[in-house]
Amino acid sequence: TIVSEAIDRSGMGRATLAPRLGMTAEVPPLREVPNLTMRDMGMGDMGGMGGMDHGSMGAQPGGAMAGMDHGAMAGASGGAMAGMDHGSVPAQPAGAMPGMDHGSMAGMNMRDPENAPPDMAVGVGVDAIAMAPANRMGERPIGLQDVPHRVLVYTDLVSLAPNKDQRAPSRTMEIHLTGNMERFMWGFDGRKFSELVEPIRFERDERVRVTLVNDSMMAHPIHLHGHFFELVTGGPDGHQPLKHTVNVPPGGKVSFDLTADNPGDWAFHCHLLLHMHAGMFNVVTVRPMEGAAS
Repeated sequence: TIVSEAIDRSGMGRATLAPRLGMTAEVPPLREVPNLTMRDMGMGDMGGMGGMDHGSMGAQPGGAMAGMDHGAMAGASGGAMAGMDHGSVPAQPAGAMPGMDHGSMAGMNMRDPENAPPDMAVGVGVDAIAMAPANRMGERPIGLQDVPHRVLVYTDLVSLAPNKDQRAPSRTMEIHLTGNMERFMWGFDGRKFSELVEPIRFERDERVRVTLVNDSMMAHPIHLHGHFFELVTGGPDGHQPLKHTVNVPPGGKVSFDLTADNPGDWAFHCHLLLHMHAGMFNVVTVRPMEGAAS
């Protein structure tokens, strides 16, 4: 029996493979709803807040949040702070929450264009920009951090056969996965597909390191048609795992090395199809002529 679980733990789907009708496995219970943290907002461990569980920040007495400039967070839309339940645990004494530097949040603007690359469109389609995105390929996914069973992660994967192309990348490219969760707008670098003019261009057979940065608080499985790429996991040289889809966690970043060896126009999109149809889609074009990627 294979179980798929809704991220909000509101339900699950089940499929059973069996030699005859009527054979089923026991249905597991629904697990607790996972809480997102500052790390899932792309703030890493800034100010000692990386592991802070916003779901556990109960009503605080006056002074407990001293030094925190709430007005400075005006740039973050409601969607960017979704899931924060400030009233879920008992009140803490003044000065509680050790290690949290509330003053470090002063002046924070989750949509500050200064934190965005020059080619990102920072408009209504971007409700947050990750300030300190982290490589999370060695981490268990959201909601699976404390389960007792084994959880496979990308850094567990190693290619048995040596990778065919051992060249170092000749250039790098960074693509941001952006969205506005409240308005359900999704795109690459702040633009949905209908707003894009230029495809993502590669020269045939060139070697490129692509880094995907997730500025949103949702995971995005990003899929490239027509190619396999090598995940940069820190594993044995020349034996990086080959994938055509990679899940980029909230506030995380993933790098892969691509050999653009298949000329043509290829779909590049989030494999959550509701995100793809909302705009997180582009075309990768690989051309055999020299200079096509410039």
